[in-house]
Amino acid sequence: MTMHTIRLPRAALLSLGLAVSMATAPAAWAQSTVTIAQGVDPDVLDPGHDTLITSVSTMLNIYDTLVQRTGEGDLVPSLATEWRFPEPTVMELDLRQGVTFHDGSPFTAADVVFSLNRYVREENPLSIRPQIAGIIDSAEAIDDHTVRINMPTPQATIVANLARYPILSASAFEEMGEDAYGQAPVGTGPYALAQWDRNEQIVLESYDEHWRGAADVDRVVIRPIPEDFIRFAALQAGEVDIIGNIAPERVPEVEADPDLRVEAVRSVRNMFVGMNPNVPPFDDIRVRRAMNHAVNVPALVEAILGGHGYPNASPCSGAIFGYDPSIEPYAYDPEQARELLAEAGYPDGFTVTMWGPNGRYLKDREMQEAIAGQLSAIGVRVEHHMPEWSEFIQHFLSGDIEGMYFIGTGNPILDCEATMGYRFDSRRGGDFYNRPELDALIDQQIQELDPERREEIFAEIQAMILEDAPWIFLYDQEDLYGVNNRIEWSARSDEMIWAYDIQLAD
Repeated sequence: MTMHTIRLPRAALLSLGLAVSMATAPAAWAQSTVTIAQGVDPDVLDPGHDTLITSVSTMLNIYDTLVQRTGEGDLVPSLATEWRFPEPTVMELDLRQGVTFHDGSPFTAADVVFSLNRYVREENPLSIRPQIAGIIDSAEAIDDHTVRINMPTPQATIVANLARYPILSASAFEEMGEDAYGQAPVGTGPYALAQWDRNEQIVLESYDEHWRGAADVDRVVIRPIPEDFIRFAALQAGEVDIIGNIAPERVPEVEADPDLRVEAVRSVRNMFVGMNPNVPPFDDIRVRRAMNHAVNVPALVEAILGGHGYPNASPCSGAIFGYDPSIEPYAYDPEQARELLAEAGYPDGFTVTMWGPNGRYLKDREMQEAIAGQLSAIGVRVEHHMPEWSEFIQHFLSGDIEGMYFIGTGNPILDCEATMGYRFDSRRGGDFYNRPELDALIDQQIQELDPERREEIFAEIQAMILEDAPWIFLYDQEDLYGVNNRIEWSARSDEMIWAYDIQLAD
């Protein structure tokens, strides 16, 4: 095993990572193969450290979660078969018996306790911690097949959240160590890692002992291809079967090819330009509102995305629970924007940096350039920093952004709580945002178990955020996939590509 190429045929899994050439694999290896192209390669295959949605999508084929989200959005049992709440802040789960990890070891409560307590730890916190802190305090085993989860307060979204926390093998992690485990993980999922060539391909092999039964597709290859045109060319050539982030101008070409089709779905991902309200000029609410009046979102969606997007003045995607459809966007009004800037002391505008990734989101470079062009009409001069995703996210997470940033928020639990907690709750590391009365409303909705009342609280939160204008509110993505007709698969709004759902067409 090296840090660059990891080959783990099925026989090697039992010894936790013995390196063997793929040339030694049996002929049955190639019985059926589906190839998926995505924009970037994972950093590691440890869900505690890499929470990028494309990485999570890959890992959810290797690991199982306690609860699963179906393609239709329903929550169904997975490693947990039943759950109950003996107290408002206590959840007990009965675990599925007879489940094994890819190395043959049995799945037990010890693995759940290890995984959840590792994710929530305060010392040496992991990247996943903001997603779980404040939701789960700790987990403990009642017996080998029963787990108790302790929560700080009642949690309206606890079941949905359990669908996004992969369960690791405690024994394999202890034996291998954190670094090695992140390169060659051992899960209970429908696919086991067979090979990982850094920035070239991840090869997954069906785990035939999976408790759901063997997958229809024997082998799944996941290739990182950052460039849109190269992804598209690979689809046309039959080298890959699924590609994401199709450029809108490519849609007619895909639809005209009898061997291909387009899968389109309104995404849970909401795109925006954030402004740091703690530093000038964005510490003045008039400036933040002016920036919203200066951007013509419907025109951008039509011109840049070919109409494949949904203008949205809420931080919550229209595809998730809690979204308020009555919310009204800022009117496109450059004259009012200039007046607000003048009132704030910037009659001639100002110069500002805008950070954003290049190649991560659909038409992200073009969108950032177009936004800058519209802002220039009110005297705001934008200096771009558009590196590849890995460099951008490292800079973003450092907190060293004093200007603007273009980014999108996914939502794996399909509930507005995930967005509110991640982006606006100052106690959970919200994006440069600190408003105690908003934190109090976030607390209120998470403890409210009545869905109708939660929607009312969410509407109040969204109105407050819109008025405060910490973002230039943009749009929800429409996720566009190119798919080879030799497979049966439907796009999901949560951006997951769960290979177990893929079937070969007759």
